[in-house]
Amino acid sequence: MRKKLISQTYLRDVKKYRIIFDFCNENFYLCVKKIIKAKPFIIENGLCLIDDNYYIVEIIPKNEKYAMRIFINDKKEILEYYFDISLGNGIDKETGIPYYDDLFTDVIIQKDGKIEILDENELAEALNKGEISNDDFNLANETTKNLVKSIKENSNQYMKIELNKYLNMLD
Repeated sequence: MRKKLISQTYLRDVKKYRIIFDFCNENFYLCVKKIIKAKPFIIENGLCLIDDNYYIVEIIPKNEKYAMRIFINDKKEILEYYFDISLGNGIDKETGIPYYDDLFTDVIIQKDGKIEILDENELAEALNKGEISNDDFNLANETTKNLVKSIKENSNQYMKIELNKYLNMLD
């Protein structure tokens, strides 16, 4: 399991960026990164998720077992939703930055609406190696099932957050 601070995620080939946080909502923490200068990050299907003037929005629900990342292009169009299933979310005591404890499994919503579940094999491998407990394994699977259900039913409240007000703060 890996503790991930949202101020540091998905910035490997980013040379310059601006970042803002919103700690004011009672249900979630939010972080927006505007990429100023970066080497383009293109996934297997040819979609570019990170490039100059793109955005990465990260939402960490306070009472859920996942973190949500939204990749947005320079025209402020959503390219992809990416959910990391987590063992827990919170504020790191040392840095004061929101974090999530990555529990291997990921859920992606592609631009065409297709839902994909990733890294279930990594979750099973972690269980087999004793890196996680049976309870953690079951939590990840149950969270994934409930998350996919909320996406299909269009009831995921975090996917309904008005993002433009945050994106505009970085322009």
